Order: sequence, then structure tokens, then C-alpha cells
Amino acid sequence: AREQQGSDLLSMLCHATDEDGARFDDRDVVNHMIFLLAAAHDTTTGTLTNMVYNLAKHPDWQKRARVRSLEMPHELGYDELAELTELEWILKETTRLCTPIQIEPRVAVADTEVCGYFIPEGSVVVVPTLVNHQRPEIWSHPEEFDPERFGDERAEHKRHRMAWAPFGGGPHKCIGQHFAGLEIKMVLHQLLRSFEWEVPQDYIMPLDMSATPVPKDSLPVTLRRR
Repeated sequence: AREQQGSDLLSMLCHATDEDGARFDDRDVVNHMIFLLAAAHDTTTGTLTNMVYNLAKHPDWQKRARVRSLEMPHELGYDELAELTELEWILKETTRLCTPIQIEPRVAVADTEVCGYFIPEGSVVVVPTLVNHQRPEIWSHPEEFDPERFGDERAEHKRHRMAWAPFGGGPHKCIGQHFAGLEIKMVLHQLLRSFEWEVPQDYIMPLDMSATPVPKDSLPVTLRRR
């Protein structure tokens, strides 16, 4: 990648320069690639897996999302992806119930106070995203899978600016949020049009939470081509 100028990200990182003409050293390139795989791949595949699981557990929502996808063209453009309303709700509800990143570490840049607790400058603060996603004063029946809570009529996610924050918030909010949403909806759109799937109703997916949430049993599903 150092020797040839390609259009892939690895090549671009190898040849990128700053305003002084300096390039990333090998360690920087490796670290950027590791971050890309973890932040842009694991989180997306984990969310897709959880959406497939939720749609298997809730066949009424799988059918509802499929009806919308069958009304749309096989190949979708940017504007058409925005019309997949049910998939948008399902994506948001899935990431509410199981966030791709469980915590958000931050450093206090100044002395401050949060909920009556003094936080001195320089303190490491960990925001437990999943806890906020389960707060009953914000979410009605927070333990239930209920994508309609994100519809305009209820809009529970707008009750607080950090009520739904699987991609973080503020100036450090994940820049890949909208791209990830488009990518996930494109994949599910094709799955819904071509397949039906199910799991036993008493099945509960066991999660490995050591990094991004992944199923310990590889999520066994019964898949049928339509």
C-alpha cells in the first residue's frame, strides 16, 4: 500500500499527509485500521444480528417491515431508503434495547456538577448508555420491544436529548451514524424481500458482552427462501 496509490482506505491512510507534508507512520496506520474494523464493522454487524433476532422473535414486525419492502424497488436510492419507516423504527428500538457500545467514557474538561455530584476537572466519567435506554420515566415499558415508540405520535426518544444515544451525543457523536443506518436498512431490505426466518418462541439469544454484543451461539435461525 505504501508503494502504490490505490483508492481503498488503507492506501489512502498510507499516503495521507498533514499540512507539513508528514505521513502516518506504520503504527498510526495500523491503529486507524483497527479502529475502523471495530467501530464501523463490529457495531454494524452486531446491530444487524440483533435486528434479525428481534424480527424472528416478533414475526408481526417482520411481516410489517416486509410489506413495506415489497412495495419498494429491489434497488433503493438514498431518498427511497428514508421511506423504510418500519425498518427505521426497528433499527432504533434494537439499538435502544442492546446498544452496540455499552458505555461512553469521557473526561471532564472543567469542574462541574451532575445530578448533585461534583465532578472535578480531569475526572474520567463513564456514561452508561444502556441504563439511560431503560429509564421508565422516559420509556414506556422499557423492557418491551416496541418500535412504534419512535413514531411521530409518541416520539419517546425526544423526551430528553440523551434519551436515545447509541451513537453518543454532543460534539463527539459518531460520524458514521447515518451511513450505518443506510447500510443496515439496505441489507435488511434485501433479506426481507428474499427470505423469512424464525426462532423458537422460547429461545433467548445469549450475548457475549466482552466487547460489542455478539451471540454466543451464532444465533441459530430457521431460514426459508420466499
